[in-house]
Amino acid sequence: MTGLICAASSHWSPTAAVSQAGGRPVVGAGADSGLLAIVLAAVVTGGFVWSGMHEPLPSLGWAAAFLFFVVEEDLRIRRIPNWLTLPALVVALGLGVWTGGWSGASTPFLGAAIAFAVLFPMFLWRGMGAGDVKALMVLGALWGPIHLLASLWWMLVVGGLIALAVAAVHGVLTDLVRRWALSLWASLVSLRWTYFAPPVKSRAPIGVPFGVAIALGAAAYQYSRLPWS
Repeated sequence: MTGLICAASSHWSPTAAVSQAGGRPVVGAGADSGLLAIVLAAVVTGGFVWSGMHEPLPSLGWAAAFLFFVVEEDLRIRRIPNWLTLPALVVALGLGVWTGGWSGASTPFLGAAIAFAVLFPMFLWRGMGAGDVKALMVLGALWGPIHLLASLWWMLVVGGLIALAVAAVHGVLTDLVRRWALSLWASLVSLRWTYFAPPVKSRAPIGVPFGVAIALGAAAYQYSRLPWS
């Protein structure tokens, strides 16, 4: 990775500086794991639909259908495939043009473009998979740039909480905080993005299912807009 700085400590060797988000291990695709992925995707998507009962995001039904498959695929095979994101992006752009008319035709394209512009650097830094970026481009086309950016904050927060929870379960939370603190310090000193990955034989998990964070973050954003008064 460009700008990678190898720490002198044996805890961060050059061979350990690899991506956590890239090269995700594929979860077994047996009948039990597939059924569990479907059930969890249904639960997460149901929460997303419920959170939008009062102030739904645009194209709630289309987004819910897309998010169901995003979560199911990410849980089952730990990636979001092109056969899902690319056709969905075409449909989302077409739907935006159809519903917005010529006057609003630029909104879906702008939403998708902003999603790409904001998230592509994270992909280059190995902080997010290509499928995650394309999935958020679909949502940007469905929701437009304002809702996309507002919900993206929630998605990143949820993703961070999931990562911390997974690290705690695996007993590597202290190491995770230490590595990220060192990465931040090295990035500030060098003025270049620097990330120290766990040692090769570390028990640290490789990546998190960010598709789940996308759906839960979108639900949290809608939930935050409920009329409590």
